[in-house]
Amino acid sequence: MKSALAVLLLSSACCAAGPSFAAEEPPFDDPMFRRCVTWLMTGERGAFIDNLCLEEYDLPSPAMFICARKVRLGFKSKTDQQACAIILEEEIKKVKAGYVK
Repeated sequence: MKSALAVLLLSSACCAAGPSFAAEEPPFDDPMFRRCVTWLMTGERGAFIDNLCLEEYDLPSPAMFICARKVRLGFKSKTDQQACAIILEEEIKKVKAGYVK
């Protein structure tokens, strides 16, 4: 399970930047980009910027990173664990249905 999770996160992170960042460096000097990356990694302070981060920078939701952290550190409850399982299962479906070049 951990290796499948690692592959899922790695493929999501690699593909998250999309084709726009493939040829150029991500805009690390852009304060909004840095704020979006912080939101991505922590899941905090993302209110009202989630759509901007997804549309402007093609960054995924922080849910996968939060769940990956919980796999390592432990879940607060069975419900928390089940919620992460649902999130990751949905992402796996997207990966399997995704476009292969």
